[in-house]
Amino acid sequence: MSRSRDGAFAVSLADVLAARERIAKALIRTPLVLSDAASKRAGRPVYLKLENLQRTGAFKVRGALSKVTNLTPEQRRQGLVCASSGNHGLGVAYASSRFGVPCVVVLPENANPHKMALLKDLGAEVVCYGETSDVCQRKADEISQEKGCSLVHSFADATLIAGQGTLGLEVLEDLPEVEDVYVPVGGGGLISGIAVAIREQRPKARIWGVQPQHANSMWAALRQGRVVALEEVRTVADGLAARITSELNFVLVQGYVEDVILVSDQAILDSMWFLLEHAKVLVEPSGAASFAGLLAHAKRGGPAVGVMSGGNISLRQIEELRQVQGS
Repeated sequence: MSRSRDGAFAVSLADVLAARERIAKALIRTPLVLSDAASKRAGRPVYLKLENLQRTGAFKVRGALSKVTNLTPEQRRQGLVCASSGNHGLGVAYASSRFGVPCVVVLPENANPHKMALLKDLGAEVVCYGETSDVCQRKADEISQEKGCSLVHSFADATLIAGQGTLGLEVLEDLPEVEDVYVPVGGGGLISGIAVAIREQRPKARIWGVQPQHANSMWAALRQGRVVALEEVRTVADGLAARITSELNFVLVQGYVEDVILVSDQAILDSMWFLLEHAKVLVEPSGAASFAGLLAHAKRGGPAVGVMSGGNISLRQIEELRQVQGS
């Protein structure tokens, strides 16, 4: 379970602060910018947290560095393995290369080719297996057992969640009066960490998750009051295509997050084009989901933050998405 006997959550503000002490020198403190275009579109002040400018092009490196820096020297020598749609693997590969640690990344067979190329550039061993996140995860589990290397789960890990929460610390430091924070949700690692970091210091702030309509594992879990596995996942946002969350993430989201908002793939793509053309921010579909959720949410008020979680997309992929959308 994700709570101790005294009712405390498995990840605390102290854990997030400790993670920042370990990883701050290896990170870019990404900017939080007030976007005039996004604000006009939303009808309220909108700030964009630009994790597309983070090392490896996504927030995932925060959690990966938190995990690696928390391992013993012997565990590092044994190496790391993870399952990923791309960005988590990039984060783990970067953290591994920084500390000279061997790294294996299991990708789905239909993985984003741009992310696969970036992984190989970082020196990771890439294994393509299956087509869904849970199948890739089982393969990573097997490799971990066979090789004795440490498994770095993409979201169901308290140390990793604490690392992701460092993003929330930065948001609150840069915008203490923030009212609403919109966070893309796949398995829930990012929103879990952000929610702990912000709500423990500013209880009045509201944290909102955003998921694609057909990749809504956290939304479904909140409605049913338990972790549920989706039969099928379909979304243009490959980084949010998690078929199931975990008990750890579910309990944190249930305790700290207002709700999860569902958006269509069309709304995600529309937000992606808007951010590129009007806000001059290049994000992948997963990163644009937060702005789509902000726009879909009827509530209006004071300062809101959209977490631009990643920007690992090529010009060729952008053109392909435009062609598919226009067909």
